[in-house]
Amino acid sequence: MHPVDLNRVERLLILKVSSMGDIVHASPVAAALKRAFPHLYIGWIAEDRHGGVIDGSPRLDRLHIIPHRALRERPFGREARRVMMQVAREVRAERYQVALDLQGLLKSAIWGVLGRVPIRYGAHRMREFTALLLRRIPIREQPNRHVVQQYLDAARWLGASGEFPELYRSPDEAHAPEPPVEFPLYVPDEAHAQVAYKLAQLGADDKPIISVNPSAGREWKRWDLAKFAALSDRIEAEWSAPVVFIGGPGDKPLEERLRALKTRPLRSLIGRTRLKEAMALVQRSAVHLCGDTGTAHIAAAFRVPVVSLYGPTSPDRTGPYGQRARALYKRALCTECPADRCVRKVCLQWITVDEVMDAARPLWQESQERLRTDSR
Repeated sequence: MHPVDLNRVERLLILKVSSMGDIVHASPVAAALKRAFPHLYIGWIAEDRHGGVIDGSPRLDRLHIIPHRALRERPFGREARRVMMQVAREVRAERYQVALDLQGLLKSAIWGVLGRVPIRYGAHRMREFTALLLRRIPIREQPNRHVVQQYLDAARWLGASGEFPELYRSPDEAHAPEPPVEFPLYVPDEAHAQVAYKLAQLGADDKPIISVNPSAGREWKRWDLAKFAALSDRIEAEWSAPVVFIGGPGDKPLEERLRALKTRPLRSLIGRTRLKEAMALVQRSAVHLCGDTGTAHIAAAFRVPVVSLYGPTSPDRTGPYGQRARALYKRALCTECPADRCVRKVCLQWITVDEVMDAARPLWQESQERLRTDSR
């Protein structure tokens, strides 16, 4: 199968509807295609709970938002049908000629069909009968290769070939074998201003901060909250560094538990930032600490040093791009689970507070040295 000539195509739609980290990982595809084909009008379709991470991207011309709750709560109800038809009409109106599915699920592939996009490619593991709806791009999945580069293989196959410009540099060059990549995320000035105001209320507006996200999408991806509390106490006591916790509205119970577990006052913006504000907070951090969650990838996209904590999932494939050396991972030490899958899901908790401190300490010291150099 030969790819369509994108020099002859005017409008292309990227199908990557979730999750936040996956959308960040896929965003370089839009950048690569836009650089190779500047004339190309590029749209993207994503669920409202995650799509905001790509909203306003300078490499996108249109973002289509799916109200996921209406489809999830009663997928065959009248309201779900109304929402689907409304979004489908919106997509059809753009008259896309090519759809590129980077998810490989029915919930993504269906939009190319409903949007009446005539040429539809699948560039990820194609599951849930999506092989009936998409043309499979002939690229081989490699388990230990970072998913960012696997997504970019689709862009290369479509003609965005050659080396990508050096718009991305890992904060840790010595451990960054991945090629330079552009993550075309955008944070408006208003979000930065709101974050500055909220940090001022916490007494941390004019200081470098360490941001911490104790949450993750699944319980077994969450490091022990007592360890997060102890970690923040030690950082504040030993480094005099303001630690600010972040998270979504659903993470408010974590805030109350942290308050009870910490021995020092809690600085928290959990549930008090919109998505763009959370992105702004991560972007202005000297260091970001988190588990296997979306803010890890936002930090990496903004070249913010991030220490991430991984359990069963492999950071080789889905860790913060360019920062594998700082992804703490003990799955390989397990002798009780099968080699090809994690069953017990306890290896994340083997990571100690001391190990996270050791990984974060040089990053904080480097940020302080840069601050002193800049002030001279």
